[in-house]
Amino acid sequence: MDIYAELAKLVEKKVKKGTDIKPEDELKDLGLDSLDKADIMISIEDLFNISFEEDEMLSVKTVEDLKVLIEKKIS
Repeated sequence: MDIYAELAKLVEKKVKKGTDIKPEDELKDLGLDSLDKADIMISIEDLFNISFEEDEMLSVKTVEDLKVLIEKKIS
């Protein structure tokens, strides 16, 4: 499974159509608020069968941060 491709799909569902999601994109700069971020994290937990601690969720700023966190959890 391509982690980044799956992440991009989840993030694209929450942002404006036509936005090209890049690893360095900050979630807040994509217009995502804390509720959007929580929804994405829950979707990630379901998709990858992992769970996040609250401090991990708060530390995520970019799409790349999410990818790295997922890789740590599934390895």
